[in-house]
Amino acid sequence: MNAMERIFSATAQLPVIPRVVQKMIDTLKHEDADLQPLIADIRLDPVISARVLRIANSGFYGSRRTVGSIDDAVRLVGTRVLRTLVISAGVSSAFPKVPGIDLKDFWRHALMTASANALLARHAGENADNAYVAGLMHRLGQLMIHIAFPRLAEEIARDCHGLSVNERAAVEHLKLHTNHCEVGAELAARWNFPDDVALAMQYYCQPHHDSATRLARLTNVAAQIAMEIDDDVKPEDIAEHLNRSITDLCGLDRAAILPDIEYCAEHAAEAELAL
Repeated sequence: MNAMERIFSATAQLPVIPRVVQKMIDTLKHEDADLQPLIADIRLDPVISARVLRIANSGFYGSRRTVGSIDDAVRLVGTRVLRTLVISAGVSSAFPKVPGIDLKDFWRHALMTASANALLARHAGENADNAYVAGLMHRLGQLMIHIAFPRLAEEIARDCHGLSVNERAAVEHLKLHTNHCEVGAELAARWNFPDDVALAMQYYCQPHHDSATRLARLTNVAAQIAMEIDDDVKPEDIAEHLNRSITDLCGLDRAAILPDIEYCAEHAAEAELAL
């Protein structure tokens, strides 16, 4: 049995997402999906409803008043944004505890990457919903590795301190013959996310790979933006640090995306409270 098989067999308790969240995931494959019938299902799930409202009230969604109900959320952000809120709530709640991981820090970075990716996608002509989800989930494979191999995962984390995501993936592959990108893509496929999302997760660490999609490259850029925001780097310096070959492949103009970087940086503190 190889590491990938062991990861998913060791987690026979494969992280479970609520049915209403799975329904929302299914709608990502259909641009014209009618989301209205699912709103009643959201209201009936108190855990998902509470998490949706917490995210809706964070600075990332710019509401000027408190969102007190799912109906308020629909009126203020619309059904399509509500979908990403529900998916965020469901995916994050599927991992209540992971050995060796500070989940508050993990989801803070994930939410910032998701928000940055959705903003970048609009400049690049990509689907913003898929970009948000790919950003949110880009490191889920790390959680799966920590669940299946907690001691080895801690060793990898120590060895990879200060390394780039591409270097970390290489270390993981050396020790496991797979990496968090491949594991995350497998989880996305098992959860029935669109192929675009799974491919973005699989290749975001390798933005110059022949199989890397534009969404994978955008996710790489968004993850770097989120990482440097975490390190308190100034937005104009973050824009300057971005790899020009990757931004060019994505069709991104650094000056044009600077306001998006500034927006994410301004609301970074609120990401910690959102999930």
